[in-house]
Amino acid sequence: MIKLVAPSIEYKDEYVSFFKEWKSSGEDITPWVVEKDPSNFDEMIDFLYSEDTGDKLTNEGFVPHSTFWLIVKHSKIVIGAVNIRHRLNVRLLNCGGHIGYGIRPAERRKGYASILLALTLRITKKWA
Repeated sequence: MIKLVAPSIEYKDEYVSFFKEWKSSGEDITPWVVEKDPSNFDEMIDFLYSEDTGDKLTNEGFVPHSTFWLIVKHSKIVIGAVNIRHRLNVRLLNCGGHIGYGIRPAERRKGYASILLALTLRITKKWA
């Protein structure tokens, strides 16, 4: 069983493994929020929730956004991540869009990106 979850300390070890695997691959990391170093995990979690509404934004170039992690339910392995922009600015309208997502290198080509996107669209439909 695979599901999307809100970032939480509950997934710390699995998320750090996800991050390290991606960093060691040398590939570009997508979505951009995964680039945040999880060494101080509590601080990283706070960051992920710090701009999820317009009244919390501190950077004028940003829009409200929410992040979720794709996990294997029974093992809590983090397979991927998605960052949903609640609205678009000019930059995102031209490059980026509402949804940025990625799958860890070892789990690609297994259909997880399609599952991640389908689950993400369910969330965005609830928000509409």
